[in-house]
Amino acid sequence: MRAHAKNDTHIRRSEAELLATKKEVSILEQLRSVTEEQRIRNRKGIKALLRCTHFLARNHIPHTTNFAALVNLIVSCGDDLKQFTEKSARNATYTSTDSVSDFLEARGLWVEESQLKRLRKAPFYSVMADESTDISTIEELSICFRWEENGEPVEHFFDTIPLKKTDAASIYTTLTDWFKQKGIQPTKLVGMGFDGAATFSGVRTGVQARLKKNSPRALYVHCHCHLLQLACVQAANHTPGIEHVYKTLLTLWKFFHYSPKRAEHLKSVQRVLDLPELKVTKPSDTRWLAHEQCVKAVKKSYASIVIALESFYEQTHEPEALGLNKALSKKSTVMAIYLLDFVLPQVAKLSRCLQAEKLDLTAISGLVDYTLQTLHESLLPAANWVLELY
Repeated sequence: MRAHAKNDTHIRRSEAELLATKKEVSILEQLRSVTEEQRIRNRKGIKALLRCTHFLARNHIPHTTNFAALVNLIVSCGDDLKQFTEKSARNATYTSTDSVSDFLEARGLWVEESQLKRLRKAPFYSVMADESTDISTIEELSICFRWEENGEPVEHFFDTIPLKKTDAASIYTTLTDWFKQKGIQPTKLVGMGFDGAATFSGVRTGVQARLKKNSPRALYVHCHCHLLQLACVQAANHTPGIEHVYKTLLTLWKFFHYSPKRAEHLKSVQRVLDLPELKVTKPSDTRWLAHEQCVKAVKKSYASIVIALESFYEQTHEPEALGLNKALSKKSTVMAIYLLDFVLPQVAKLSRCLQAEKLDLTAISGLVDYTLQTLHESLLPAANWVLELY
């Protein structure tokens, strides 16, 4: 408090308040006019706020985004929580880890039931599900629903269900059993969103085909963005130069990411060259459209990366640094990076447009044609421009 009182900002603020006041009363006199009861209350309030700040810092919780929410929560509890903890027996305070887990589970069940009530009232609904493996190598099925309320679409994630098997029959049984358990009528199903794997998309024994037996009106839709992703992956895998660039970018990311010394060396080179201090981002293993940010960062930091690899090899003689330096110095690699930096933003723009609401097949077809036309008209001049670099 003493340090704050000597701060220039505080002094200027005090002078401004003094000039703005209509009454010829000094700040000191105003402070003296505060009653002892108010002074004690203010001190207790500031002390409580300091304890909240200490709690956030002690538990490594972001303070700037959670401080106001924590204070509002404590204020909303009032004296009820204090009286409960003081008057309860030591073995009935409900502050153990088991109690916290039970409270959280109860809260989750309440939220789930409130959403299920809304879903049961809907005249029809669509379901989206996908199978994945969690960090403990357990196969799970994630379920999301979409329905209509007052003419507007509503979407909610509902559950993650463990799977004993990942074949179509097991996933179908898991879904239908979950429907029965939650009281959801399968006859209201009008839409299904799954990936293109045969387990889900099979027209004879796939999950979507089995669900259609009870819900003949249901339409199966393969995500347009996922289809675009698969097309990009196939195109990259059948282009040796692009596939090589992908492997190079992944190796480059690992080279700097897993070594703070190397990352700091790259930053120092960027500072010397007066270039933006950009780090190499990770290219996704499964989503080729995520390469856009990686390619853009490498292109902007290309000179600093090559120089950092060269100087790092001179200091340490690591063969990996030499190999990456030679790979990035090839004309084919440079041309591929420049071409990808032109192509990927166009494809990513198409992907974002495909996610737009109320997009019919005609609009999707028009977007695809427009993107292909744009690439066709501009790709050759872009390629000639890259060739002129050499």
